[in-house]
Amino acid sequence: MVRIKRERRRKLYILAAACVSCVAVLVLLTVSVFFLINRAGKGSRAPEADRALAAAPETSGAEKPLIRPEKEKTDNENNGTPDNADPQKTDTSPSSDSAPDMPEKIDDDSLQDENSLVKSDPVTGGEEEKVYITFDDGPSVFTNDILDILKKYDVKATFFVCGTGDKDESLRPVYKRIVDEGHTIGMHSYSHVYSRVYGDLDMFQYDLDKIRNLIYNETGVVPKYYRFPGGSGNTIASLPMEQYISVLYSQGMEYYDWNVYGGDSSGNRLSSDNIIKNTLDGVDRRKTAVILLHDTGSRKNTVEALPGILEGLKARDADIRAIDDDTPPLHQYLDKN
Repeated sequence: MVRIKRERRRKLYILAAACVSCVAVLVLLTVSVFFLINRAGKGSRAPEADRALAAAPETSGAEKPLIRPEKEKTDNENNGTPDNADPQKTDTSPSSDSAPDMPEKIDDDSLQDENSLVKSDPVTGGEEEKVYITFDDGPSVFTNDILDILKKYDVKATFFVCGTGDKDESLRPVYKRIVDEGHTIGMHSYSHVYSRVYGDLDMFQYDLDKIRNLIYNETGVVPKYYRFPGGSGNTIASLPMEQYISVLYSQGMEYYDWNVYGGDSSGNRLSSDNIIKNTLDGVDRRKTAVILLHDTGSRKNTVEALPGILEGLKARDADIRAIDDDTPPLHQYLDKN
């Protein structure tokens, strides 16, 4: 009888040990699978994005940014492309769940554009005269026409774009065409709705992250140049502008206003001849000119004026360039204060 009890006890010990071993194996397999899935998820994101995220400060916005541009210059300075950027898309695209944030119509800048006109030249530190042509508000149905004209005249420009490509799928390839043809792509907010951009710093950061991620996902470029909707001298921001400027500077970005205004904002109905005259007259008053033009579906006159502007600039032997890291900042907000 004692022998039988001992045998039963031994079998129970063996069974318990087998159960513990099975549980341990299952735990080990679960941990291994989780580790592999986590590694695979990280592998799908560009290395630049991982490094940038690790170095970035936490934000309190509704959406954590995927990209934090670095300040160091790269081999592709004009567009801000990271040295070793992986052309793969980041893990999440703002277009998949954020398109409803793209309004039917952006706010009209016509009143603010004149207010933010800088009355001086950039501090260049030299005697070189340059002209920078910039287009706000795109992409639009006219962006390809603008790009065709620029290509014909062999001119590079700067496009401060919005999130309109999330609303209209046909416009999404335009972001990449801008970059592929050697132009500089910058940010002009995602929504271009003042209440969404300037409501508070969280809203500003949220909007900034969305346009930055959209540009990166479509082009592989980490954008680092910004133009405030209405300019840095706007009169509609809910907080002092230095607070929004500090957000940009904390993430290695620079902003640009303008000192030549063609007068073609959406609220204005100027003829192409008037746009040409305004632009060239403004350039004549500047040693270094940063021209503001607009790229919207309601601004066909701008497209019609562009050849005349380019011909006038070339007749003046203007050195026409796209904004890059060597472009001196032009800040209307600092001029006011």
